[in-house]
Amino acid sequence: MKRVNLLLIAILLVGQNLLAQNNNYGITDFRSLDAILGTWKMETRRGPMFEQWTSVNNEKFQGKSFRLNNQDTLVMERIELSISGGSIVYSPIATGQNDGKAVEFKLISNTGNRFVFENKEHDYPQRIIYHFKSKDTLNARIEGTKDGKEMGSNFPYVRLR
Repeated sequence: MKRVNLLLIAILLVGQNLLAQNNNYGITDFRSLDAILGTWKMETRRGPMFEQWTSVNNEKFQGKSFRLNNQDTLVMERIELSISGGSIVYSPIATGQNDGKAVEFKLISNTGNRFVFENKEHDYPQRIIYHFKSKDTLNARIEGTKDGKEMGSNFPYVRLR
């Protein structure tokens, strides 16, 4: 009897893990990311950094991360956030990295105001997290393993009016 219970528990855990990896998101889930639209600002030692997001259509947003250097805008990253085939995908193209190609991170968790995107195959980061603490406060975070060490960085943004 104990062996059967342990087997059932093991099967349930494996099934739950597979479901978590194969989330089937719909347009309502994607539109819950509307909170990201607009311009966000973060103060750093090197001056302000911005993220700016616009809606392309009901299934795609475009964003960019940039700094201002005097009169110049230095784009550090261009991002596409989209839904297709039941997956919500965050696809950044970092300036000077990956031969100009996007790296895809799939949404693995959506708890209403916290979105976790993951790509276990990427060197670093493996996870990108957007946590909307309020309608005007956003904590973006990257985390994962680099050179065998767990690492992470927070990016606290406030919405510009």
